[in-house]
Amino acid sequence: MEHSGGLGLVEAIGVAIVAAAALAVVFHRLKQPALLAFIVAGLLLGRFGDTFAGSAVEMREVSHLGLVFLLFLIGMEMDLRGILTLGPRAAAAILLQAPLSIGVVLAIQALAQRAGAHIPGLAGHSDATIYFAVAASLGSTAVVVKLLGDKFDLGSRAGRVTVLTLVAQDVWAVVALSWVLARGSGEVSTLLSGAALLALACFTIGALLLPRVLERASATPDLVAVIALGWCFVWAEAFRRVGLSAELGALAAGLAIGRLPQRIEILARVSSLRDFFLALFFVALGMSLPTPTTAVLGQASALVLLVVVSRFVLFSPSLLAAGLGPIVSLAAPINLAQLSEFSLLLVSVGMAKGALAPSDASVISYALMLSVILSTYAIPANYRIAAALARVAGRVETAPEPVAAGRASDAPIVFLGYYVNAEAIARTLARDAPELLPHILVIDFNLRNHPRIRAHGMRVAYGDVSNPDSLRRNGVAGARVVVSTISDAFLRGISNAALLDQVRAINREALFVATAPTEDEARRLVSRGAFACVSPPIEAAAVYVRAIRDAIEAPAGIR
Repeated sequence: MEHSGGLGLVEAIGVAIVAAAALAVVFHRLKQPALLAFIVAGLLLGRFGDTFAGSAVEMREVSHLGLVFLLFLIGMEMDLRGILTLGPRAAAAILLQAPLSIGVVLAIQALAQRAGAHIPGLAGHSDATIYFAVAASLGSTAVVVKLLGDKFDLGSRAGRVTVLTLVAQDVWAVVALSWVLARGSGEVSTLLSGAALLALACFTIGALLLPRVLERASATPDLVAVIALGWCFVWAEAFRRVGLSAELGALAAGLAIGRLPQRIEILARVSSLRDFFLALFFVALGMSLPTPTTAVLGQASALVLLVVVSRFVLFSPSLLAAGLGPIVSLAAPINLAQLSEFSLLLVSVGMAKGALAPSDASVISYALMLSVILSTYAIPANYRIAAALARVAGRVETAPEPVAAGRASDAPIVFLGYYVNAEAIARTLARDAPELLPHILVIDFNLRNHPRIRAHGMRVAYGDVSNPDSLRRNGVAGARVVVSTISDAFLRGISNAALLDQVRAINREALFVATAPTEDEARRLVSRGAFACVSPPIEAAAVYVRAIRDAIEAPAGIR
């Protein structure tokens, strides 16, 4: 579609993505997250208003698919059971962090408005208070997990507390989103009852129908992903029809899929769609923002300061009371001291409902940018900062060593696929080295193999071994040994050489054992970096020759 005097929608999206990609390269060199590059790209493109005038609105509509995919994946990944492993007091501190912070910021704004004052960085009118309170209370899952993963700190105690707090925040973010969507509609009870009925229908139908449908489609991972997307959009549209957001419907759809074995493969395949449309969403957001003024940047800085202070004042004491120690209790708030990308969803909702003025949206958006920049420097130094703060407070403790993500995995051996060779290996291990079986994880998309794999005492995950993201999510990043037991003749859309390249890109320390039909191919794989290469036809040939000789030398009359 073309617009007079400007670019068509497809052309505008192309220009936006090219600009975002170019700036993402620059920001990567500056060690800044790509999210900031996307928003800055939008800010720059927004200066060419006439060029994008006709397509900007349509681009924003299309870009909201990114939020639908984001909530869908959050639903699939949401698991609060891990919080309980830290103990009841730590679980209470983690679960109550967001509502406590929201309540305190709401109270501060209410007191200020009653006194006729305005606190810099917070709302100037009552309609906007909930949006600023939620924005100041949630951290960024995308930024924090990326930065902690880069420093191999996801497995430490502070890292676990941080990640579990982000999971709990996702729950409260959905509650807050439901509230702001229903607020002021005049039909709050109708909306909430409609949401409850739809959620019940989604979970009930999902429990009865989805396992059977996805099991029948499991031999074709691409079909599994398409079915999951169809499921997502059915419920996104159903929720939209009753007056709620499509994003909430997507969240419910993701929760319904979250317990199924195909979850990891769906996550791996939908993530790229989420990333593309989220990039477009942030570019479109940047295009809608006015040029930052000194006043807006001052308000945004004040909001960032409030976020940082509130994390220490409200979260650290509860973690200390839970017995987590001063270093963890200070490092976790440092990790969480930024605004969440979820606040941008609230901004778009608030502006659509007229609760937020453009200046309010600018303050929250620029505060997000500033806080993310701050986090890129604070999180890599979180333990040093925490130790320094602990010494100032008179609580001396040795800073914990980060735990490399996945290095302590209970599945250091990963089998890619499960066919005749893998079955023979499992039987041999059961006889000669049964202690290794619990440490083996098999990635295979044939669900019919899964009961047999488990019967041998090995772990199993549904996944397509040709998908790098599926390998990464299923534990290859933490594996010591990765084994491809299937030759190229039986692999779909990939080869042992390509698998070797994918594994080395994910985990350069892993030792790769390949399978090849010929000696020449085996030599090529070893020269390419494989630790070893097994050639079943060649090795079986020696056994055949020995059997033939034995048969020739056998006494006459023996059958």
